Amino acid sequence: MKTVLTGAVATTLLSLVSTASIAQDEPILIGLIAGTTGAYGSTGVAVVNGAQMAVDELNANGGVLGRQIKLDAHNDNADATLSGQLFAKLVSDGAVAIAGSPDTGPVTAELAQRHKTPNIGVVDDGGLTIYKDGPEAPPNPWSFSFGLNTFAWGEKIGEYALKNCPGGLAVLHDPTTYGEGGFFGIKLAYDAAGEKIAVNETITENWSTGATAGLMPQVTALKDKGIKCVDVWLTPQDQAAFVQDLRAANYEMTVFGNDETNADDTFASLAGDLADGMITAALTSGLHPSPELVAFREAYKKQFDLESTPFAETSYDSIKMFAKVMESAPSLEPDDLRMQLEKTQGYQGITGTLGFSEKDHITITKDQISLVKYDTASKSWVEVME
Repeated sequence: MKTVLTGAVATTLLSLVSTASIAQDEPILIGLIAGTTGAYGSTGVAVVNGAQMAVDELNANGGVLGRQIKLDAHNDNADATLSGQLFAKLVSDGAVAIAGSPDTGPVTAELAQRHKTPNIGVVDDGGLTIYKDGPEAPPNPWSFSFGLNTFAWGEKIGEYALKNCPGGLAVLHDPTTYGEGGFFGIKLAYDAAGEKIAVNETITENWSTGATAGLMPQVTALKDKGIKCVDVWLTPQDQAAFVQDLRAANYEMTVFGNDETNADDTFASLAGDLADGMITAALTSGLHPSPELVAFREAYKKQFDLESTPFAETSYDSIKMFAKVMESAPSLEPDDLRMQLEKTQGYQGITGTLGFSEKDHITITKDQISLVKYDTASKSWVEVME
């Protein structure tokens, strides 16, 4: 009996060693959810491309912890139900983290907390998705946004409007955490100045198809009130439709945008000469690129035959920084990775110096962005000297 037990124990040990060896040889799985079709399809494509470039670079240099990285990317088509299904599947498949989603961030953030799985990358542009009760409240403990930040964009635009819109500011925004986050940021600036926003109106959009909303009623209402400044915190397609309606109504306004307005050429190409004078903000590091960012943009253009965008660049940084987190964490267990993310400071990415803490779960702040205005003559976004 003793011999039989010893043999069984030996067999079990050999099996465990063999399983551990296989596990150590298997790629480390990182999931990614992004809408690569629909109204924000170009953003989703950029997020996937940037992440894949980071993974390819890591694997070419030996991977992480001696293992290759596997990026498993899926299109959620801006559909919350599909996003939830994809998140559950990636968790079941053993993903150590899930990046995204730019469109359905509230879903991935909520499921990250439920499944206790780190949610990284471009998570619905931060804002209320990460801080559902506002920037002074505790963040979602499992979500870490590397993308652009609606609080920062909104507050920056709000501060400019306070100085340059004496007749008041109207804000048209979608009712999701993306649009509400932008409005929250603008309101932060107005509340600090003891001022009120003249008009706050939500506009329901169709992100899955990108079909434009009818905005002439809003144009007419603003014209009747004599309001001369408006932030159209909507898709680039709807922003273009709005400025076209302004021309049709023979009414001139200072129009502000959001972090999608200048991310690529969607708005500018659709609006044409009507894009002239549109004001939004951009990453200062993108306006004054480092040699590393210039090299990334050149490589991106060569690989995908597309111009790089801030979403591609922040997505790239998220995977590269997460690789450092995995190397520094005690293990690849979810809670070890989460705690290591909160300890990571001073990471030098192509989009700037990045880091998190227990309170800070968004890498981009208002101090890292600058206002820009579209100049039709040069077909470029020109920095606004405040």
